[in-house]
This record gives sequence, C-alpha cells and structure tokens, in this order.
Amino acid sequence: MNFDEIAALKKAFASVKDRQKKNLPPDFDEKMKRLKAVRQTSVGNEELLRYAIKKIEDNGIKVVKADTKDDAVRIICRQIGDEKLVVKSKSNVTKEIELSSALGSHGIEVIETDIGDRILQVLKSKPSHPTGPVAHLSAKTIAEGLSKYYGKKIDEDPDGIVRFVRDEINGYIEKAHVGITGANAITAEEGSIVLAHNEGNIFQVIRREKHIVVTAIDKIYPSVEDALNMLKVICFNATGSLIPSFIEIISGVSKTADVEKKFFRGVHPPREIVLILLDNKRTEMIGKGFKELLCCIDCGNCLLHCPMYNTIGNEFADEKYLGGKGLAYKSLTDEEVNNKLEFCLTCGRCRKNCPLSIDVPAAIRSIRSESFPQEIYCFLRSHLLWLYYNVRLKLR
Repeated sequence: MNFDEIAALKKAFASVKDRQKKNLPPDFDEKMKRLKAVRQTSVGNEELLRYAIKKIEDNGIKVVKADTKDDAVRIICRQIGDEKLVVKSKSNVTKEIELSSALGSHGIEVIETDIGDRILQVLKSKPSHPTGPVAHLSAKTIAEGLSKYYGKKIDEDPDGIVRFVRDEINGYIEKAHVGITGANAITAEEGSIVLAHNEGNIFQVIRREKHIVVTAIDKIYPSVEDALNMLKVICFNATGSLIPSFIEIISGVSKTADVEKKFFRGVHPPREIVLILLDNKRTEMIGKGFKELLCCIDCGNCLLHCPMYNTIGNEFADEKYLGGKGLAYKSLTDEEVNNKLEFCLTCGRCRKNCPLSIDVPAAIRSIRSESFPQEIYCFLRSHLLWLYYNVRLKLR
C-alpha cells in the first residue's frame, strides 16, 4: 500500500467513526451484551448445529458439510455441473477457500457482483476492509485501472464508476443460471439462512435457477431474532448505519398452496438451494482454546482503531485476513505462524473497540510466543516498525 492509499484509507475510516458518533443507539450496549452471550453459547455448539441442519433440510434446502477447503471446492464444482459462468456476492468464506481462482482452474468464470469486490477482481487488488474492500482506493485510481482493463475511458466521477460497474455486472447476471452467496447467519429455530446487503445485488444472485450458499459452521444462531440483533451490531460497527438496506431470510425454495391447498415447490427461481457448511479446522481451533476468535462477526471495527493498520494498511494483512485478528486466524488454520503477525503492537485497541471484546492480543501472544525471547523480539520489532512508518508519513 502506498502513502496515498493509506491516506484514503484513514479518510474512509474517519468518516465511519463520525457516523458512529452521530448514530449511536441508546441501547447499543444491551445489543452487544446479548450478541456476546449468544455467540458464546452458539459457536461450537454441536447439538444446536445438528438441530439447525435438520430444520434447514426439513425446509427443502440441501445441506452438505465440507471438512476442508478442497472438499468445499469439490462439492461446489459438483453442484455447478456443466455451467461455465456463475455470479456471486461478497463472501469472506468463499475468499477463505479461494473459490474464484479454484473455479477458474476448472474453466468456470466467476463474476463478483458487489461493486467493490468486482473492482478488486478487475484491478487484481487486495481488500482493505471486510465490508468496504476498496476503501483504500481513490476514484482516480479506480478509474485509471478500469480504463486500462476495458480499453476505454472511464470517468473519475464516483457515480459514473458505480454505474459502469453495475451495468457490466448486470449483463453477466442475466446470463448466469447459478448464483453463489455467503450467509451472515443460519438459524436453528426456523431453519433459515440470513443474508444482509446494501447494494441490492443479492436480490438477483439468489434468483438464478440454483442458489449455492457457502458459509461456515460458526455462523450458527439460535433464532432469526438473534441474527437480526447481530446484523444491527455489525452494520453499525462496519458503516455507522443502524441497519443494512436489505435483509434476506431464506427458509426454502419458493412454494404455493393456492390450488387445492397442495404445496407446489419451485414456483419462481431459485428452484434449488444448496447450503455448504465449512469446517476448515474450526472444530480443531475450538479444541485448542481459540473459540473466542470464531465468535468474531467480521464487522472490521478493530481495523478502524488499529494503530498499525492505520499506518501501513493492508500490508498488515494477508489477502482477506486483515489485521491482527485475521492474521491470528490464518496462522491457526495454516498451522504456521504468519510472519506479518510480528507487526501487531498488542496494544489492545482492537479488544477495546470490538463489540464482543474479543481478546485478540492474548491470542496473538499465545500464537507467536514459542519462547519469551521471541515475544520480546516481536514486541520491539512491531513498535519500531510503527514508529518508522509514522515518521515517514509525517515527513511527506
């Protein structure tokens, strides 16, 4: 990340903080307490997960569990069948399994339908925030990249960029028969899949002939009400708004009983919904005592307040694994300590600003401290790096 991108990132983060100050609900502490209690009792709760799967299957949705990344990709390829084009929405779990590149190696073209993710896809850039992936890129940088890729002049006006990318995406959506999304939650009481979005693209993605949902076993909630509370917390922390523009609650394919009160399924697309539940060492992480990291809702508020991330941006990251929490998680799934984890100052601001008070610094110290001298080395190196980059920023 260059200094202009870091400046753009800090400006974007500052705007979110301003909206948070203006829009803070009076009962927000209660919402966070409720969410924390729900996550602590739900994540790793195998009985709750089994019950949710049964209810989802009872609703006519096929559920397939995937132990590993490779398992998930094989299952998805099998579900796609002979189709050569799929459209998908923003999903951290699909990024975790590197789905787009994996499908590309099988001759399947994947088109991202979120504006920011499509821009990243075209520019071959890296994300800077889980919900605002191009926060570090100026309109000028985006326009230049798009102009080069498409071989035509794209205006630097943000509205014009959005219209251009949207129209291109819509052309692909009209051709696709398979749509892939993630899920913010799956619920046990109703057997539902819950998705939130602001752009409206998910409306179209889920209305392909087949809808494939790719999410993880830690996305489990007891009820839709608990999931909606989570969405309010994640939306406020991610954007400063009180609720997303759209919330989809999917509890089966379309159906009607208008004729003689007999159920007919598949009135309108999608006519088939498949839910793929990924483990990918989550069960193992819980067994090792890192369950707290899986309680994370990916709001990205920790990044807004991380001194190192605000200094070097997504250099303190590895693809989708952003900041200290992301790199700690990647280290656990890879079973190899990510070198960039040395950047963490263990200052605790991430924990202080996390809606669930997740103790990321403690997890990082546990992961990177094979010995006391190693932890001292990491502590000194991270602080010297932070000081070096801050001095360079001030001297510009």
